[in-house]
Amino acid sequence: MSESGIVIFLTMTIIAGVVLMIAAMNNRRNIREMEHRERLAMIERGVMPAPETNPAGFETAAGFHEDFKGAPDNSHRYRTAGVLMVGLGFGLMFVIGIAGGVPDIGFGIGAAWVSLGAASLLNYWLMSRRSERERKASWTGPARRPDPPNIST
Repeated sequence: MSESGIVIFLTMTIIAGVVLMIAAMNNRRNIREMEHRERLAMIERGVMPAPETNPAGFETAAGFHEDFKGAPDNSHRYRTAGVLMVGLGFGLMFVIGIAGGVPDIGFGIGAAWVSLGAASLLNYWLMSRRSERERKASWTGPARRPDPPNIST
């Protein structure tokens, strides 16, 4: 395959991926809009929407967070990856810099891995703070129940 054929193939693949992404985003937007309209129609008719539209928020607000078996908190994976990458970075600094006799290159490669590990640790810290904030979120119910519709004919 020639070089121009590879470029054309990659270009077509990228364009197809972008088109699929736009179609998926548009589909998701349409679904969310329909859900919103349905919820508004229920409120207009005096029907209280079910709390199951946001089960995680409802369970947290009701105090059932410990019993809720929703999406697991995967922030500990970032902590593990961060610690491993920092250790690998310092190991590479030592092996390449001292054992290999090239301290400049060892420091450069090792520092790159250390910075990746630090970024993962920062991500872990931000995720754990966000999940803590979500756990402490307080829920307040509606001010009053909507009045039932007037069905006088």
